Amino acid sequence: MQALRSVTAPIGAVATAVRRPETYAGHAREATSTLITAALWPLGMRDPGPVSFPPATEPSPVAAPVLLVHGFGANKSNWLLVRRAIEQAGFRRVHAVNYNPLAADIPELARRVAERVEALRRHYAVDHVHLVGHSLGGVIGRYAVSVDDTPGVATCVTIASPHGGVRLARHGSPLARLSPLAAGLQLRPDSDVMRRLRQAAASGPGDTRYVAYYSNLDLIVAARRAMIVEPELEATNVLVKDHGHLSIMLSRRLATSVVAQLGAVEGLAGYGAPVRQLPVTRGGDATVERAPAPAPGRAARR
Repeated sequence: MQALRSVTAPIGAVATAVRRPETYAGHAREATSTLITAALWPLGMRDPGPVSFPPATEPSPVAAPVLLVHGFGANKSNWLLVRRAIEQAGFRRVHAVNYNPLAADIPELARRVAERVEALRRHYAVDHVHLVGHSLGGVIGRYAVSVDDTPGVATCVTIASPHGGVRLARHGSPLARLSPLAAGLQLRPDSDVMRRLRQAAASGPGDTRYVAYYSNLDLIVAARRAMIVEPELEATNVLVKDHGHLSIMLSRRLATSVVAQLGAVEGLAGYGAPVRQLPVTRGGDATVERAPAPAPGRAARR
């Protein structure tokens, strides 16, 4: 019976999708976003590093910096819309990092992100930073926080990030095979990196709040694989409906939600308190949602 379900479920999902006009609009939006992303790419090639940090004396309504980490093959130009929304909300200390996924593996890239987090904390003399990553960048950020135990990360936000791995990564790619350290190959569901992430989750979220965004039309990272499903991390998973892997980065809904999440953690007026998703437990064929018990010592940072 289970084998029959595994065969019929994808067929049913496809059949449902093709009957929705939003499906076609979403894929058209993804195609357009691919062209926009490619056109913006040359604008984000340069990364001068910490020397580009704005002066610590420059006023900012929110003291905490925000570090943005792009996805595989992209650069900091990917953050145009999201960055503008974050800055308009009062986060003026926003910094984006560039990296080459063909020149280093995920643990090494996570170490570099951790160094940038610490550099931001020292530069602005603050106790915490917010980390936001898209696709591979979200996995790198989560690895830095969860596996390497990088201190001072109040919020780890991931967008369309393959927390459950990507099946296509089993076969690698022509570009990935050029480098023995290619980070893309470590996105296999059974890779050591994915195993370490699952093991580290058992220690709980620590002082970091996890938020994962996913979409129903992402053809690169399926919705379930873009969610943080380990209950120990108490993650909030947020659906950005009818967007693809790249168009989600140009979504106003995403930008508004990311700002709301960060604003709530910082206690900004009008954003309320951080919201936690109800944990999902499965009993037989039914999915049951139960309200979590209050977690002591998990108050929002001010």
